[in-house]
Amino acid sequence: MAKHSARRRSRLSTENSKRHRIEFSKIIVIITGLLFIFILWDIRAATKEGLDVSGYAMQEILTTGGIFGASIIFYLNKSKIENLSKGKIRYALLKLRLELRLKKLVPDELYSVVAEELNELDTMLDNKLDGALEEAIQKEVDQNI
Repeated sequence: MAKHSARRRSRLSTENSKRHRIEFSKIIVIITGLLFIFILWDIRAATKEGLDVSGYAMQEILTTGGIFGASIIFYLNKSKIENLSKGKIRYALLKLRLELRLKKLVPDELYSVVAEELNELDTMLDNKLDGALEEAIQKEVDQNI
């Protein structure tokens, strides 16, 4: 047990956590947000100089604002799908651990009853997670069309 806790504090494990990069989808949201802010700043600077940029401003705000909004929607849907997938994986691992422990502790007759209950619960949660995942994917497809 002492080796395990000492290993967690090793320099090697802390170096790996420091190398965490920003996801590509977050970079896209940041870049499009900065582009939108730059366009707003550019339009404001032009209007302070007394230039009539109403046509240009409308086109640029709609374009960059639309791109920024689309990148946010994409990022949110991607995150939702990832979280649902992670939840499904966690549930599968939890179920596996529970089944392994029960098999050791419970007699075979009782284990079959518990396994049947776990299968029913598994089917119910699986359908719920699959439905939520399908809904998130379909929502993203509908928004992109």
